[in-house]
Amino acid sequence: MDNVIYIATTHNCAANLAGEAYLLGQDHDHILYLWVNDPCIVLGRYQNPFSECNLEAMERNQVQLVRRQSGGGAVYHDQGNLCFTFVGKKDEATKEDNFRIVLDALASLGLKGELSGRNDIVLDGKKISGNAFQTTKDKFCHHGTLLIKSDLSVMGNYLTPSNSKLTSKAVKSVASRVGNLQQAYPEITMQEVQDAFISAFCKVYGTTPITEIDFLHFAQAQDNYQLFGNRETILEKTPPFTHSLSNRFSWGEATLHLEVKQGTIQAARVYSDCLDTTLVPQIERKLEGILYGKEALRALAENETEPRMQELLNFLAGEL
Repeated sequence: MDNVIYIATTHNCAANLAGEAYLLGQDHDHILYLWVNDPCIVLGRYQNPFSECNLEAMERNQVQLVRRQSGGGAVYHDQGNLCFTFVGKKDEATKEDNFRIVLDALASLGLKGELSGRNDIVLDGKKISGNAFQTTKDKFCHHGTLLIKSDLSVMGNYLTPSNSKLTSKAVKSVASRVGNLQQAYPEITMQEVQDAFISAFCKVYGTTPITEIDFLHFAQAQDNYQLFGNRETILEKTPPFTHSLSNRFSWGEATLHLEVKQGTIQAARVYSDCLDTTLVPQIERKLEGILYGKEALRALAENETEPRMQELLNFLAGEL
């Protein structure tokens, strides 16, 4: 059989996903691809970044926003997390065979993982691996994460930042209890886990050549980089959603309904007990057509001369 193993040398998640897309087009029987990312949030194909992520905190701390082509929920990656991808022929490869390799790799390290729920792997009752799948015309792609010694304490800084009511056509992540392999095996290293994966793969498919590859500078993967890692494209392609919120302002009580499409407020509806009947239509006109985000609203507020409008814009900027 024509089998290959690739190990990514870059930690740029968008580049590594572009590399995965490239591997999907290669004519091999079985591929194992191992990759590790710098801090990033990876969205499922149909998710809403505005409701899943604290975009301002991510930008402030240089946490990359990425959207993969498979389904599932939003996840946090860093260099304590190993990503793995299996690519095989659609009529031959199965997720059951792939899971067996993952579980065998863990067992070789003295760790007894178990399949659970929505294609997860748990260890001692905690989720250590989430998995998602993608099928093309002739290939089956199975990729997953394996938490080794990830900084779990920062996940809450970047995922689902508020309780604001968002009604969306996109999928909401399912919260899960997660844990690291390090909790069961304190001395574990990334290299040990990678070696265990390779050994388990070769045990099934035979001795396989290993290639290290930098997909950030790999010409054949460049076309796909923007698809996965261009922040503006990701925000623009978010499915339409509405954001509803209420507040008592100095000029009265108001409830706002914002209709957002392609990262822009397409329509704004305001319900208020404000005595000035000219204010509500002014607010609606002001909001329509602007970018849905803190920076755009703050910039608008800074240039606003009408105090009541400025108060509302600053409130919205603080809520997003």
